[in-house]
Amino acid sequence: MNKNIINGPYLLDPHDTQITVAWETVASEPFKVTARAADGTEFLGDVCCRQEEPCREYPKGAFLYTAVIRDLVPDTEYAYMVSGNGEVAAASFRTLRREPQSIHLLTLSDSHLFHNNEAFKKAVAEEKPEIILHGGDISFGTGYQHDQYKDNWFHKISEILARTPVYYIHGNHDDGPFYDAFFAAPQGRTVHTPDGGNTFSFDYGPAHFTLIDSNPWGLFEMNAVNSEVPLDPETRRHIDDILRWVEEDLTSPAARRAKWRILMMHHPYTDSFNNRYIVPIAERCKAQLVLGGHLHYYVKAVSVDPKVGARTVYVCEGSAQDPEAEYTKNTGEKRLLSEFPEVVATGRSNYGILDVTEKTLTYRLYGFLENGSKKLVDTICLTHDEPDIRLTDIELRRLDNNGNVEIRALAENRGTAMAEVSISLFDNKMEHTINLFGNEENSQVVTLEPGEKRKVESVYQAMQPGEHLLCVGDTELRLVVFEPTQLSFAHMRVQPGRGESADCMVAGIEATNNLDHEIFVSVPLYINQRIAETKSLFFRAHEKRYIEFHYKFQQGGEYQVSIADQLPKEVSIEGGIRIIPRILDKSGRGHTALLHGSPKVREIDGHMEVALEQYGDYIEIPASRDLEAPQGFTGMVWANIERLARASEMGHNPLMVRGKSVGWGATYCLRMVVERTGGLKWGICHDITEYSWQGGEAKVGSWAQYTMTFDKKAGGDSYCDGQQLAHVAGVSAESEIRQWADQPIFVGYSYIGHVIPDIGRPKYFTHLPGRIGQVRFYEQGLTAEENREICENPEAEGPKREALAVWLDFRNILKVGTHTTEWRHPAIYNTSFKTQKKYWRFTQLKARTNLPLQAGLKATVEVSDDMATVKGSRQIVLKNGTNYVDLSGLPEAQFLRIVTEFSAEVGPDGTFVPELLSYQVVASNGRDFTDMFWSTRPDWERGRFTGAVGFPPVDRLRDYPEYTDVIHG
Repeated sequence: MNKNIINGPYLLDPHDTQITVAWETVASEPFKVTARAADGTEFLGDVCCRQEEPCREYPKGAFLYTAVIRDLVPDTEYAYMVSGNGEVAAASFRTLRREPQSIHLLTLSDSHLFHNNEAFKKAVAEEKPEIILHGGDISFGTGYQHDQYKDNWFHKISEILARTPVYYIHGNHDDGPFYDAFFAAPQGRTVHTPDGGNTFSFDYGPAHFTLIDSNPWGLFEMNAVNSEVPLDPETRRHIDDILRWVEEDLTSPAARRAKWRILMMHHPYTDSFNNRYIVPIAERCKAQLVLGGHLHYYVKAVSVDPKVGARTVYVCEGSAQDPEAEYTKNTGEKRLLSEFPEVVATGRSNYGILDVTEKTLTYRLYGFLENGSKKLVDTICLTHDEPDIRLTDIELRRLDNNGNVEIRALAENRGTAMAEVSISLFDNKMEHTINLFGNEENSQVVTLEPGEKRKVESVYQAMQPGEHLLCVGDTELRLVVFEPTQLSFAHMRVQPGRGESADCMVAGIEATNNLDHEIFVSVPLYINQRIAETKSLFFRAHEKRYIEFHYKFQQGGEYQVSIADQLPKEVSIEGGIRIIPRILDKSGRGHTALLHGSPKVREIDGHMEVALEQYGDYIEIPASRDLEAPQGFTGMVWANIERLARASEMGHNPLMVRGKSVGWGATYCLRMVVERTGGLKWGICHDITEYSWQGGEAKVGSWAQYTMTFDKKAGGDSYCDGQQLAHVAGVSAESEIRQWADQPIFVGYSYIGHVIPDIGRPKYFTHLPGRIGQVRFYEQGLTAEENREICENPEAEGPKREALAVWLDFRNILKVGTHTTEWRHPAIYNTSFKTQKKYWRFTQLKARTNLPLQAGLKATVEVSDDMATVKGSRQIVLKNGTNYVDLSGLPEAQFLRIVTEFSAEVGPDGTFVPELLSYQVVASNGRDFTDMFWSTRPDWERGRFTGAVGFPPVDRLRDYPEYTDVIHG
């Protein structure tokens, strides 16, 4: 007899008199579910069936059964059996206790590939939790992949799932029909829910639990923002409906009666949308514990509002996938997360144990070690007692005449639970609460465990001029505050221009008039510690204003920029031009690719390859509207992946990517990447949906053809050497595949992480260390047979020739080119003035270069009176570094231009390219002289480029330490 049950049975939504049993089958047939008590009493389940979406394993769709067994006896062990057509699956469960005084639960999140499953089994056997709460991301790929749930969850801990009930909420990787079929819809039969089992609540013992689907904002709204498209009205309404229901639920009689209100969702406190939507509700409704996941590391935070403090604790669980156990507490020296002073601990954890009584809530976070043993990471203890922080050794010390006072104290927690330190300071009898300690840049919240002591210090500023009496406890300080500094400054930003404005910069800062009267002041802009420009401004009393400088640079390079008294920031102005070798396109469509960095290009056994060894080595197919593929496309890369990402490097190493980022939003058109574990991830984005999937393993150290194909109707398929690795269903004809046509197609490189609005890109980049043998891109989805034919005959054009848009030819790489400047007159030329008829004498050329021995630069300086006839010229072979060339032998003339010939070397020893940084020509006219510069992008762009000469990328290998990516740091 063929086995019909694929997954299960597994238990859902437990109660004291009821439970739900679920299982999945290949075919539909009559099933019976019975639960038998020790005394022989038998109960029948109410069975219903629902057919799932088709998938690769089950093209017609499998069947998901649920049986609700009612009228059970509380706190009773039952043996249950699922039987149908001779097949039997049996296990046992215990009903929940009725109104218990204490409860014992287990939590986990982001189990993904769940390499910890064996250690997890031991932990469950030891703890014997009544309920398990899963915070989302069971799939490592997407909720559109059936096999992700079978392989990563059901088959890894089947005995636990058959005996211990689990509540589930969506993670971003769970978006799709199979999460809904396995968990949301079955839960939706019986839970208290507004949306069919995605968001719901339940009560058990002294606690009220509200589990929230945070994907509508943490995934879909985030995708819309990162994708620079408006959020659709339906999703906006859905967000509003969920948030309204959550607040109603938390203020319901059941929630108010509960001693503890506990929230759980996938996205954490540090998620900007979660912070905006959930935090205010949680604190208004006096939730004591808010659980999240998503980041794959442990984060503990308390409310930044001192009136709430540690009465509401926010925990981000670590990933349950791999063994990890680390803990770092804030020490006051530096914030653990730069944008979140209220984060008091970070680390790594795998699961949590939640014990709740009427008086106490204890949450223990554990991590597994490599040998499978467990390690306690952190313990959070909460009680209903009021916080009791005692301050001793209080010191108040005047720092200056501007009202700045240093406060020092020894804080001790004499209470029964973790508490946040806050100081009540009275300034002329007006109370001010201080809860941020340390220097201003790294000020942070401090929490203490019961009995813990810690010295704290902060700075308070008495603002109003005149006498002040400051009191903290019994400690007093009298001081006189003088008229404050006229202006104070904050939030300086510096942004270089792009395109035609690449030689410009915008620098801005917020300025505040601290005086009670109007003032007229000058604000300086400093460049390399020298005043470059000032603004004279009028401020009304206590006016706050944003000031902006627009500055144009004469030369490219790195500059230190500051405004007024602020610390400088570095800005990079595009300057030099260089050879960027061009890989020709055999498709006939003219999509010549750029070869960046210093990769080795060599022929081995008759096949050409490009070795991408360094971070700057990658291939770029420039953005083109001609590469749009609204119905589908195919990307192919032949690669020998030399190694996986190291722990210190970014993962998601890109075989082929087009978009603003390799993930974390609907920010790409296509994605073919290698995870740091060796797994392959694929994906497209449509509308505001990141439609990604998981499938297959990279052949590290061996050559392979990697192919991703997608068609709206047929769906997405991934292949390695012609063998199918994964499949996802198609999307509706109305869906719009995000093209990101203004972005290049990269091989071996991509940005990674959330797009940061200030800089229009993510903070980090990622790189593929490997050798590339061939690259193709088709504007149609190919079939498995078509892909196999190309795989077996890689040098042939193959099928779908008309859809082939890119086919790179590593045997034909253009590595020479020229740049010709415009004809330039040393001063403004106006022929109506006779003085302009004077001829100019050009005396010296200064040229700055970066020139490897294998590369060459030749310059020809030409002069003319009419910009048509060359009156005289001088040829120069440039050398590496700074070149000074005498031009006095040239005839006097009205105009000058420079023609530069570039030549690079691309071969088995590497890629060696010449770079021309700047030209400076000194010209004189009688007593007058001037300098003529070509040193910025607009300078060069006034001239003419031929061949492989172009501009190097500005910031692709830079990260931005002033910004925080909540996923990657």
